[in-house]
Amino acid sequence: ALLLSSFFAYEDIVRFSDFVIRQDYTISIDSYVIYRWYEDSKDGHLVTIKFKDQAPQIYIKEQYQMENGRFKLISRNEVSQGEKKKRVLNIPCLRHE
Repeated sequence: ALLLSSFFAYEDIVRFSDFVIRQDYTISIDSYVIYRWYEDSKDGHLVTIKFKDQAPQIYIKEQYQMENGRFKLISRNEVSQGEKKKRVLNIPCLRHE
């Protein structure tokens, strides 16, 4: 089975997917994540930082083709952890006490 739409929320992230079904029987699924918090060290103390108005970020793009009643994965692009971390750390944030 192929999960077309999903939404998960945890303490520190929200994850959801959008999908498009085309006339040629291809299905594109974009999975997004919104980071709510991250922890950093400042002067030797652990500080929790809250993001302000964090925009959703794509972390997986997949495309499937319907073939003989089955979904065949034809492409998958995943944003690396390093790229995600770079994007996250460049976002304006507020300190959370």
